[in-house]
Amino acid sequence: MDTPKKISLTVFGLLMAAGALMWALQLGRGMIVTDMHNAYSWGLYVSALAFFVGNAAGGLVLSSMIYMFGVTSLKPFARIGALCAFANVTAAMLIVLPDLGQPFRVLNLLLHPQIMSPLVWDVIVLNLYAGLSLIYLYLLMLPDLAGRTGILKKIALPVKDPAGFSDTWARRLAPFSLVAAVGIHVVTAWIFATQGARGWWHTAVMAPDFVAAALASGTAVVMLVAVLCYGTAEKFQNAFRIMAIFIATAFFIHLFLMYNDFVIHAWYGTDHAKEILAITLQEYGLAHAFEVLAPLLGVVLLLNRHVRKTVSGIIGGCLLMIAGIFVHRILLMPAAFNQIPLTLAPLGSQNTLWPVPIASGRYNPLADTFVTHHSYFPTLVEILIFAGVLSFVCAFILVAVHKLPVVKEG
Repeated sequence: MDTPKKISLTVFGLLMAAGALMWALQLGRGMIVTDMHNAYSWGLYVSALAFFVGNAAGGLVLSSMIYMFGVTSLKPFARIGALCAFANVTAAMLIVLPDLGQPFRVLNLLLHPQIMSPLVWDVIVLNLYAGLSLIYLYLLMLPDLAGRTGILKKIALPVKDPAGFSDTWARRLAPFSLVAAVGIHVVTAWIFATQGARGWWHTAVMAPDFVAAALASGTAVVMLVAVLCYGTAEKFQNAFRIMAIFIATAFFIHLFLMYNDFVIHAWYGTDHAKEILAITLQEYGLAHAFEVLAPLLGVVLLLNRHVRKTVSGIIGGCLLMIAGIFVHRILLMPAAFNQIPLTLAPLGSQNTLWPVPIASGRYNPLADTFVTHHSYFPTLVEILIFAGVLSFVCAFILVAVHKLPVVKEG
């Protein structure tokens, strides 16, 4: 491993250690160290769950496309796609643990599952997807495992034609991988969409929009790792072109679905709908502008064939797309929690509804105990825990690329 990779791994290790320390602090002091409370109960952790699940879905969709639709130019990146899928779905399961407060609460879900809860199904599909992506990665690496030494050689299946076996089974698993990749994001979207009291989420476009955004960011993650591993040689330019078109198509579908929902809310013209739009477009207007304009700029860069011939250009375009989708995941929360679903009609007034304040669960002599609005911003504890999990993804991919036959030589 060369010096830049060692430095990167050291930085990731330090961030993971910082995240672990902050989680220990949170376990000791409770959720009071976060900026969440009764009226705003989901924050950075749940946004990160949606973000990591999306990246995981995009990774395996790309790998399965090679065998289902004959996109052979993407074949060198198939292993990277499966690796990114496994790393991100593992991160998605990790980031849920801090949000539970106490990790032992997972036992309640395992021992007393409520089948009607989307969360139960999300846990099931995430674990199945992690197993499927790991099997898929193993099958894709199988032709090169036998040539390695040590444990890698021992875990290689003793088949006469490893390459043929790998190709056959990868082709057979491709449809299941595609369904699973879409499924994990649909079920995750249902966790939001089935919250009937949250008007911002209670919409039929939530699941398809989740999938579209996931395919954009997940493919960008694979493209980013691919260019870091392979560079921008001419033989990979067609693959990068296909990925850029795929990213652009998915992102524009996401934009259509998002603004379609905005138009419907605006068309109603009710106070409820106006309040939801005002929170997103006015209070968080700059963040909304970033979630739209940053990926758009990324698409413009990635669709430019001259930019795609430079490593820095592809990295910049992919990072803009990933950052924009991440901010989109963050913006899932404000309009949902700051639009209070409980209202009362004041005596003597017609056509007037007041939001019923909710006890925040915190005591602050300088602030109201009962609130109707909360300007959430993650604390340092939340940020470092998220940074630790994100660093785990980066470190896992870095070590796997170095130790495993993920990158094909020649």
